[in-house]
Amino acid sequence: MQSYLIQHLLEASAEKFPDRDAVVSGADILSYADLCRHSLRLAKFLTQLGVVKSDRVGIMIEKSPETIVSIFGILMTGASYVPIDPGTPMNRISYIIRNCDIQVIITTLKGSEKCLGDDIREHGLSKIILTDSDPSFLVDESRKLEFFNWENVMEPSEDFAPILIPDTYPAYILHTSGSTGRPKGVVISHLNSLAFVNMAAEFFKVNPHDRIASHAPVHFDLSVFDIFVAIRQGAAIVLVPETLSMFPVRLAQFIDYNRITVWNSVASVGSMLAAKGQLERFSFNAMRLFLFSGDVMPVKYLRILVDAMCRCRFYNIYGQTEANSSLFYPVEKIPNNDEQKIPIGKPLPNFDAFALDENNEIITHPGQVGELYIEGSTVAMGYWDDPHKTMSQFIQDPRTDHFPRTVFRTGDLVTFNEDAEFLFLGRADHMVKSRGYRIQLDEIEAVLSTHSMIKEAIVLAIPDEALGNRLIGAVVPVEGKKPDEVEMKGHCSVYLPPYMIPERIDLYDEFPRTSTGKMDRRMLMTKMIKSK
Repeated sequence: MQSYLIQHLLEASAEKFPDRDAVVSGADILSYADLCRHSLRLAKFLTQLGVVKSDRVGIMIEKSPETIVSIFGILMTGASYVPIDPGTPMNRISYIIRNCDIQVIITTLKGSEKCLGDDIREHGLSKIILTDSDPSFLVDESRKLEFFNWENVMEPSEDFAPILIPDTYPAYILHTSGSTGRPKGVVISHLNSLAFVNMAAEFFKVNPHDRIASHAPVHFDLSVFDIFVAIRQGAAIVLVPETLSMFPVRLAQFIDYNRITVWNSVASVGSMLAAKGQLERFSFNAMRLFLFSGDVMPVKYLRILVDAMCRCRFYNIYGQTEANSSLFYPVEKIPNNDEQKIPIGKPLPNFDAFALDENNEIITHPGQVGELYIEGSTVAMGYWDDPHKTMSQFIQDPRTDHFPRTVFRTGDLVTFNEDAEFLFLGRADHMVKSRGYRIQLDEIEAVLSTHSMIKEAIVLAIPDEALGNRLIGAVVPVEGKKPDEVEMKGHCSVYLPPYMIPERIDLYDEFPRTSTGKMDRRMLMTKMIKSK
């Protein structure tokens, strides 16, 4: 059958490889037949709850077999899934649920506690499916919420025919950091996603015998490769327990013991494995492909990984949620100089990339600096319910006036090396990456500035070879006040996920200023680095 919707990938593989492992989570294994059957049951249940095509259904659970079932079950109804980080603060969860008009959410008992605020229920959330608990003892005094048991959802039922929609319909909405203090919902269509998945499956030669580690959480765009490329090819998705990221030796052991063949993660995880994973203890005989992205991989750590996984091919991947992975650099040899940056390379098949300088001229030679633009079928539909932001980032291709063609303006500054490969130089705005997450510094500053004892706030990113960037806050308090650092971090935790909370917040009597009166971030950065 022709796959023009993401769920068609599962249906095709379930027919071709019914008994193959589809999802592996420790001792829990779902075959392709199981995964398709469970997804159909969920889809039928969701339609009975009133979910129709174009709806948005929330998923707020730690990665598990139920997560993968939820993704495909939602897609089979013609709706789009909205993954939400269970660890994110209630205010952020509330905003996403209200903004996307989510009426049904799949979560856990613990997660459901964050969905009980009056502001959420007043804006449409009415039904909660619990994957881990019997909801019969839960009582919602307002009688505005209904709770459902996952076991009841999975009860055998008559066949369900998945709802057919055009491939231009949204498949999922992924939220990234926003400069206004609110997350941005990036809307990805089936066409956007499949354009990437089909390319990646062929380009990286993924096959049914592969065991692909699924390390990234589903609200992170790296999960698109782990899940959908594996499903397309009939490979096994091996779910990596989220707690392992804190224990590099156990993570290395997991990779080796589970015979992982394809690894895809942010570069900081690779750096951590190299620095603290005791890789010499393991053989990594099965590993054939190691993809890293999101941060700059220090050469010294890349060298350790290449030596430890000698049968493996390494690729530096560049991308962003709005266009998925778009550039690649195959690591053929390791630079001798540890200070040398690994290029982000050239466009993957079915992509085009170009950069414009400050005069809107296309850069063509080494040394020229410009902002990177991406073109391709994977470029997202835009930002959910934010036409102004969409128009500013998803623009008409400036290279042609003859017909409309959308390109994504990344905000990343690049140049070329002597081999005509792109080199990443930094952000044109205040967006940074830390631990693989894209973070808008303005969002953290906006939250800090709401503190009653803070007059002005700046957040700077201090380069760190392991994490990509360390987030350091600086504040000028209201006259006569001296806010406590622990309390300020607690204030941030109410509105921001843990990875966006500054690791340190320094107090200043006043910020350095430029001759025009603007806050001098460069001078403040110098002071912060000296005070490390």
